This record gives sequence, structure tokens and C-alpha cells, in this order.
Amino acid sequence: MNLKASMMLFFTALFTVNAVAQTAKPVKLDGIAAVIGDQIVLDSDVERDFILSQQQGLQVADKCEFLNDILMEKMLIDRAKQDTLISVTQDEITRSLNAQIEDFKLRGGGEEQVLKFFGFRTMAEMKNEMKFIVEDNIFSRRKREALVAGLDATPEEVREFFEKNKTELPDVKEEITLSHIIMYPEVSAENEQKVIDELKEIKQEIEEGSSFATKAILYSEDPGSANNGGQYLKVTRGKMVKEFDAVAFNLEEGEISDPFKTEFGYHIIQLDKRRGQELDLRHILITLKPTEEELNKTIEKLDSIRILINEGKMTFKDAAIRFSDDKYTKYNDGNLTSPQTGEDRFEKINLPLNEFSAITSLGEGELSHVFSDEYQNKKVVRLMRVNKIYPEHKINYEDDYYRIKQFAIRYKEQDVLVDWVKKQIPDAFIKIGDEYKSCNFPINWEQK
Repeated sequence: MNLKASMMLFFTALFTVNAVAQTAKPVKLDGIAAVIGDQIVLDSDVERDFILSQQQGLQVADKCEFLNDILMEKMLIDRAKQDTLISVTQDEITRSLNAQIEDFKLRGGGEEQVLKFFGFRTMAEMKNEMKFIVEDNIFSRRKREALVAGLDATPEEVREFFEKNKTELPDVKEEITLSHIIMYPEVSAENEQKVIDELKEIKQEIEEGSSFATKAILYSEDPGSANNGGQYLKVTRGKMVKEFDAVAFNLEEGEISDPFKTEFGYHIIQLDKRRGQELDLRHILITLKPTEEELNKTIEKLDSIRILINEGKMTFKDAAIRFSDDKYTKYNDGNLTSPQTGEDRFEKINLPLNEFSAITSLGEGELSHVFSDEYQNKKVVRLMRVNKIYPEHKINYEDDYYRIKQFAIRYKEQDVLVDWVKKQIPDAFIKIGDEYKSCNFPINWEQK
């Protein structure tokens, strides 16, 4: 698969367009392939998947199967957003979005090429568009996980699946599992005060008549909202980090907060509208940027920890717990997982350049040098460990049982999802566009 096709395939998996049906009986508009609940499927969505499959050399008879798959995904999203047990926080969206943007940059040859390929003028514009896509993707995944929770495959089922499908299963490229320790450089009080003073000045100018939205566009470093004037709508408790919630839910309408700190930097918030425990607000974020001297001090500190680990005076696990600033991995031996797949194996060749350069010559159990990096939109100092190396090979039952088992489980999951979708159809509003009325779908969407 070439680079362009690889990027498009990855992006296509995420890019499903949301729109809200405004009337009980929507009128068929140009470009709308189908409507399911509050979700709209555009002709361009189906056309994109169809063309991509042809580019990959697949024999595709018509577009019907692609619309069927998209409708299944839309049903998951629609039902997930109605499920009170499923919630998605802004923190989750931001972390996932940033990880996927970095993957696009890696695959696409840098920021400029990615923007050109997808037709955006700025990275802020791209992130502002993609945050809704990423949110839907997380909702869909959560609902899917809830529906197939506990589903397993017996050893006999795994073997039967492998024997039946082994000629179609992909070869396994060289993979590795990784752990890391990251440390945020300690920013001086003087450096920190400059950020606080800058936000105080911005607040004063807004109170004297300047537009909060304009200031957010000009100064905010929040990739999820800056391009939209710092606006977040329908914010409920738990969607933001706790420090943000503590300030936002104590503001009066129209009030602007004093600068306050979260793990992302310093913020000010203006509350636009309160509806019970739901807020519309705007905010400006300015991140803390370490000086070269502050960065070097942190590199020296982490390097001394690296020496202790190599000398056997401290385990990597203990060092991660005591020193790592990554709250998502520090209590799990620093182990990294893919934000796209949730798995802990990474194809070595697809690692971001900084990571690849740091670990490329390492063997199992070896530590990288300490290096500065951008991680989840923050400047960090990083130490990595290669846990295990899986050489490239043809998939086989003995070495890849776990991987084959996952394929077998996913095969069973699809049957579960199809049965679930069929049960939802009687209670869902579904309209198939005229162009697809003649499709022989595997699911009877309009229950004819």
C-alpha cells in the first residue's frame, strides 16, 4: 500500500460526517445517501469508500456494501449518544486527536503535506474539524465494546478459524512493545508568572470591550477550540479535567475567571450560558514553555535515573511510578498502547521519527538515550525501553495464536453487532436514498 492510500485508509476509518435531522420527515436532499436517527450519511462518504477499495485492487461490484457498513457505524454512534452510561471527556478527545494528527504527519511527510492532502489551510482548522469525528469514533468504540464485552473464542474455534482463513490473513511485520518514562520540564516561577500576567492582560482587555472569541483565535493554544473562538458547547461535569470543572461551574453568566492552572497550562474561562448542569463557554489556554536551561536540567535528571536503572539500583517499573508524569502509563510499568487499536504492539517502521530514532538499534530490555520530544501537545523529556521484539514473519498458529484469536473474536463480534443492529431498526428512524433503494443489503434497513 502506498503512502497516499495508507493515509486515506486511516482517515476514512474516522471521517464520518455528522448532521442533525431537523424535521420528523426529512426531505431527500442532493448528496444525502441515507439518514439513521440523528446521523446523516452523505453520498461522498459512500463514494470515498468505494473508490478507496478500487484503488486497493479489491473487486467491488457496487456501493451497497459500503453504505451498509456505514449505516452500522452510524447506528452505534446514534445509540451510544443516547446511552447515559457512555460518556466521552474532552481530555479523551484531545489526546486521541493529537495522537492521530501525529500519525498523519508521520505517514504524510510533515504538517504541510498533511494539510495540503486533506485540504485545510491551518492545523488549527484541521483539528477543529476532526474533533467531532474523533468524538464520534470514541462513542462508536465504547458502544461496540459494551455490546461485545466478554466475547471469547475457544482454542478449537481459533484453530478452525485459522485453518479456514490462513491464506487470507496478513503477514506479520516486525513489531515491538514499548514502555516509557516522561518528565515535564520544571518551569520557573518567573516564567510561569509571565503566562499568568499575559492572561490577566487579555482578561482586562476583554472586560474593557474586546471580543473574547477574537482573543481566543489570536492567543489560545488549545487545538480543540482556538479556531472556533475558544468555544465549547454543552459542557457537563467530567468532560473536562477536574480543575477546569471546578472553575467553570462556579462562574456566573458573562463572568470571566482569573487565570488558573491545569496539566495543559493556564486558562481563563468566560461562561456564556448555563442550563442547569450544562454550560456553554469560551476559554483561552496558554501553555507553559520551558527554557533551554530548564529543558536541559530535566534531561540531566532523567539521565541520572536511566543510569540507576542500567546499574540495577532501580527497576524501570519503580522509576515509572516515582518519576513519570504520564498518569496513563506510570502505574502500568510505563507500557504504551496504540490509541487507535488499544493494542500494545507497534509496527516498528511506523513509529514517529523521534521514537524510531531512539529505539531503532536497541535489543529487548534495553533503554534508549534520554531525548526531548513533543508528547500529547506538550514539551517533554523522554526515556524509552524496548520490552519485546517480534520479527517479521508469515502468520502461523504457534507464534501468533493471540493475534489469530483476536481475528476470530472480531469475526464473532460482527455477528453479534449485526444481530444487535437488527433489533434496533424497529425503533429507529431510517431513510435510504433513492439511489440505494435497489440495494440487496444483508440487513433489512427499512424493514420491507
